[in-house]
Amino acid sequence: MMLSKSSQRLCAILTVFRMLAFIMLAVLTISLFNSIRVNSQADEISTTEIDRYIQNQIREKQLPGLAISIVSGQEIIYQHGFGFSSLNTKLPVTPQTIFDLASCSKSFTALSVLILWKDGLIDLDKPLVYYLSEFHLTDSESSSKITIRQLLNQTSGLPGDVSEPVSYHQGSDAMNKLVIAMGGIRLDNPPGTRFEYANFNYNLLGALVEKVSGKCFEDFVQERILTPMNMTDSTLRPEVALQKDRADGHQLLLGKVVVRNVPIYRSAIPAGWVMSSVEDMSKWLIMNLNHGAIDGKQVFPAELVDMTHTTAITLFEDGKEAGYGMGWFIGTAKSGEPVYWHGGDTPNFLSEMILLPEKQLGIVMLINGQTCKNAHEIATGVLSLVLSVRFELPQAPWWASWKSVDNISIYATILSIVLILGLVPFIPWQVQVIKRLRQNTNTQSTNKKKMKIWRLIPPVTPWMILILIASVAYVVMQSLFGFNIFVTIWRFGYFAPPGTLVAAITILITLFLWAIALSITAIFRELSRVPRS
Repeated sequence: MMLSKSSQRLCAILTVFRMLAFIMLAVLTISLFNSIRVNSQADEISTTEIDRYIQNQIREKQLPGLAISIVSGQEIIYQHGFGFSSLNTKLPVTPQTIFDLASCSKSFTALSVLILWKDGLIDLDKPLVYYLSEFHLTDSESSSKITIRQLLNQTSGLPGDVSEPVSYHQGSDAMNKLVIAMGGIRLDNPPGTRFEYANFNYNLLGALVEKVSGKCFEDFVQERILTPMNMTDSTLRPEVALQKDRADGHQLLLGKVVVRNVPIYRSAIPAGWVMSSVEDMSKWLIMNLNHGAIDGKQVFPAELVDMTHTTAITLFEDGKEAGYGMGWFIGTAKSGEPVYWHGGDTPNFLSEMILLPEKQLGIVMLINGQTCKNAHEIATGVLSLVLSVRFELPQAPWWASWKSVDNISIYATILSIVLILGLVPFIPWQVQVIKRLRQNTNTQSTNKKKMKIWRLIPPVTPWMILILIASVAYVVMQSLFGFNIFVTIWRFGYFAPPGTLVAAITILITLFLWAIALSITAIFRELSRVPRS
């Protein structure tokens, strides 16, 4: 049967529509297949290799809890919590559990400063003293040359050593106290000449943000960064974190993992105490990977984010090269690809965040304990599984082995106990020596001896040595570094593993007992040389 021309045209149109529908269906099928394949691969990795790897690491390193998230482009492709948020409560870690970010906090502080720069309120190349007139060091001329950019780039010359407790202050005026307290600090290097990682730099930047913005640092970061990014589980206020799923910190007590929460000094928050979850930190990674954009919205100008990822100073560690921008280390991974990263260690928390910009891949790992020599390698181990190639970060200066501090405490405690036990044979031996001296003296009746005053010097020598050591330590530290060593040791006790306190007490008891034993036995030995009348 012959069709009319209109019917033929209709059939042709229908045929074209069928072909288009077929093509669209094929494209959708391929896309869906690829999506299912990618998701199934992620699911397969998350439930097998990564899970198994992390669980093994938790057992080997005695980690109380760990949360981890991996992002790709604008998506979270893996997110999981392991272990407990506290060994006291045994509540599980979730992606919403809040951890201390440690030095990963510096990336937030750096962006805060750049926001003020973009607002036209500060000039990065002006000296800090231009905005904080109270700021000065022992060398006023050198300190007047320290610029805001140098603080951001860790090239100010400020020391990154044990003088850091000078920057620990509480109260609404904590930032002012910090600035004034810097008056006794000496520079390690002329400003702008070399890299030296120092928390002083970022704590002072927090004081700068507070002074210039007219708002407390915590409120500024909340209003200008956390709220625009909808980071609802993030805060700079410990009391707010406690109202949510806040993880406890953990430390070692002579080899045993125990719950230990340390003081959070307000003036130290800019360098190390932003608090967040891996769910929120995933947003932070995505924003940094996408030049300030997230969920199709440009939250921060791309210029600001890119500035934080731009190498400002090159540093070498063990002959290997890396760089530092503003709150981020920058370099080339050993597999040859560009990488931005930053790790962090407080006495009882650990963090690591890594960005691979060319692969649009990022990872954040948060741990609520300092229980091993290097848990940072877990993050790179996970990336090795994801990339199917061994991933290693460039070398960068890093401290942090609170486990080593605990090990030293163990050895010191054992040595002290051995020395105390040494008094058990020492005292009877000295008693016998004194008896023999008394007997010998009494048999020499013709030789009348008198007590010689100078022989009393040995009994008091242990005490004189202790006083001399303490005095010299105080004078040297106060004059060279501008801080009271006893205050520093006291504050260090708040942060160090509790085994350190045990070791310190046993050492003091040991010194006291031996000083007493040596003094008393020396006195009795001298008295035994004087015949009885």
